[in-house]
Amino acid sequence: MFYIRGFSEEDLSEVYEIALRNLTERYQPELLLDIYQSWPSGFLVAITSRIVGFIAGTREEKTARILMLAVDREFRGQGIGSALLNHFITNCRSGGIVSISLEVRISNQKAIQFYQNRGFQIITFTPNYYTDGEAAYVMWKMI
Repeated sequence: MFYIRGFSEEDLSEVYEIALRNLTERYQPELLLDIYQSWPSGFLVAITSRIVGFIAGTREEKTARILMLAVDREFRGQGIGSALLNHFITNCRSGGIVSISLEVRISNQKAIQFYQNRGFQIITFTPNYYTDGEAAYVMWKMI
């Protein structure tokens, strides 16, 4: 069993560890705080007995952008990623946002399928997007 709630600054070390374990890009903890401070409603965590996943995004007027979504490997397949995304979309709608975009590695077929199954479409391709030179698909959804 898990539940979703808003991120708080006390969650930083746990969320940072999840990012290190589950994301290929490396971010500084200060970036996570900057994301949170720019739009607190766009930063959510999933909790069992501890934080097991998170989603973080930004907004600009009527568009949101998912910057990170991660669930610890041993908790995948339990609907946590979907719940995080659904709560994010709910927060977007209540804030007057009408569309969401994100970038995903072209090699990350599981993530691409995850988002496509939830109504996101690939709209463009960005070469050399990631620090290792891999390209990204930009995906988008009206909400």
